[in-house]
Amino acid sequence: MQERITEEFLIPKTKGGVPIALIFPNDYASAVANLGFNAAFMALEKCGFSCERFFYSNGEIRSMEGNKNLRNFKIWAFSISFELDVLNIFDIFSNLKVEVLNRERKGNPFVVFGGALTFFNPNSFWYVADLIFHGEIEGSVSALESLKHFFEEKFSWTEILNKMNEFEDVSVPSIGEKHVKLSKVRDLSNSFASSIMLSDQGAFGKTYLIEIERGCIHHCAFCVASKIYNIVRFMPVDEVEKRISYALKYTDKVGLIGASVSDYPKLMDLLIWLKEKVKYLSVSSLRVDAVTVELLKILVSLGDREITLAPEGGTQRMRDTLNKELSAKDIAVAVKNVKEAGLKRVKLYFIYGLPDEKQEDLDGIIDMARMVKEYGIIPYVSLNPLIPKPFTDFESFKMFSLKDLKERERYLKSSLGKYGIKSKFESVRLSRIQWVISTANKELSEMLSKSDRKMSFLQSIEKIWEGNLTWRYIDISWRNSIFDELKILKEG
Repeated sequence: MQERITEEFLIPKTKGGVPIALIFPNDYASAVANLGFNAAFMALEKCGFSCERFFYSNGEIRSMEGNKNLRNFKIWAFSISFELDVLNIFDIFSNLKVEVLNRERKGNPFVVFGGALTFFNPNSFWYVADLIFHGEIEGSVSALESLKHFFEEKFSWTEILNKMNEFEDVSVPSIGEKHVKLSKVRDLSNSFASSIMLSDQGAFGKTYLIEIERGCIHHCAFCVASKIYNIVRFMPVDEVEKRISYALKYTDKVGLIGASVSDYPKLMDLLIWLKEKVKYLSVSSLRVDAVTVELLKILVSLGDREITLAPEGGTQRMRDTLNKELSAKDIAVAVKNVKEAGLKRVKLYFIYGLPDEKQEDLDGIIDMARMVKEYGIIPYVSLNPLIPKPFTDFESFKMFSLKDLKERERYLKSSLGKYGIKSKFESVRLSRIQWVISTANKELSEMLSKSDRKMSFLQSIEKIWEGNLTWRYIDISWRNSIFDELKILKEG
């Protein structure tokens, strides 16, 4: 029997619109906490669709509303954020005995994709999709309204595809590859990226999440976001306060989301305002060199008990490779400030398996964790192998082999353990499979559709995978767009 889900909606639901199934190909807790999924729901509802939500858990596609049957919906819209969730998409079709390839389904059902993977490489599900929306969903409102109109007017599958192919931010795989641009929104007052559903069963509990900035003013070499969001926008503080004030009718927990929340121009003013309003506050990320005692003390007063710092590299050489623009002094000052603010725990994020990585670079990770511990702070170390992603400085780099990465993992885990430091490693094999999916060619989607054991298939090809640059039909440039003076970053 399906577990009972208790949740609250912050917006009224559309009645009488064109029915559409919005699918998050992972579990309920992740769906509720995913702002891309929340934004997709908001966009579809605003554009005149009547949206029913589905998630995927324990091999079963389940309705958030209770007893809805996905097969009864003519339109399936997938919100896809993570590479490994691509496998769940294929499983959903297989479990429901629905044809997975667009040429065999012929619009029954009509399948649409949007989400983070469509920004940089949707090749792994290319032949599954009838339509792929590229970019920020707020900028796709016109295309979504047109799609709704075509269904209301009962256009044929072929007619809809031909009409939608006219939009520069929409791919129509059955027609063929074309040059596409990312859809964009200029003013974050118009953002859909804040919680519209709250549940104690969410990944962060009943926390209202709001994206206060989009883009990143930094150029970390490994980060897709800093490449595809080349323009940084900040939600006006009065809009942030208005949305949070409304959400406080439903919860007293708030989470501020952004690539680097500490870059928000009026962060301290916002935190001081929040101090009188909420019982608990979390922030998604802070730059190491922006961690001040004053900032940390406010976060402590609002319930934060640990801070996350991301030096990424254990030595200056590796931080320079990653373009982190952080010195050992910056890191030491941040740790000193953490101690002074009264925090007891620190999460440290590192990347290993970098080009030209040497033994002393691995030792630098261990030394930094020891330094934190010597300050009387408990370090929790999270380590991930470098996954070369499209459009980043490493897109042409061949990821280290499973054997090489495992050796590095064993050394780091053993060395940290000797000093009583807890560490957590992302699965090396799954990381390499992420690399395969993120650098996929279109043929991979066809091969996955024919494989009965998709994970085993990916495990076999990751051993020989080279990666390629077949995603270049996506134009991530922000030149000649709607932003003008908002061009905070100079495009490289």
